[in-house]
Amino acid sequence: MHIKRLAVALGFCVSLIMPVNQAMAQNGNNDVSISVSASAEVISTIEMVTLQSMNLGDSEERNGVVRINPQQSANAGKMMAIGTPNSDVRISFLPRRELTRSEGTENLLFRYDVAVNTEEDQSTAEMLNQENRDFSLNEEGRLYLWIGGNVDISTATPGNYQGEFTLDIEYI
Repeated sequence: MHIKRLAVALGFCVSLIMPVNQAMAQNGNNDVSISVSASAEVISTIEMVTLQSMNLGDSEERNGVVRINPQQSANAGKMMAIGTPNSDVRISFLPRRELTRSEGTENLLFRYDVAVNTEEDQSTAEMLNQENRDFSLNEEGRLYLWIGGNVDISTATPGNYQGEFTLDIEYI
């Protein structure tokens, strides 16, 4: 299995590395990987902590589409926002981002899904279906986010793909 991961550094810079060689081998392509760098603007004193990296290597590929369900998949990325207890926050992100092949002009469309919960319980997390959503940090000042999504690699040209994902969390 190839390992793909979501890593977050200071300032919430995220990088998704997604080699999809195994899935591409089924389609006759042998050498595709995807790299997504993302950033989020942290407003005030909200701290973002990565608890688990997204792992596309163990994710199932069906009909050329690799999918991670943020409410159910153990492969979803997991983050925690830490701020002032019981404060209201607004979360926004662009759900679709274009990934461009590093060695060419080919593109893939990655569709991100985010689920949120005040408790550390992925199965009861609420999907973000709107671009902007309001939530409250829990009594400990925490909010948990699971990051997933899907990408169609059925017609992908072998190579490395890069793009960005931005998540904004701000006090309201």
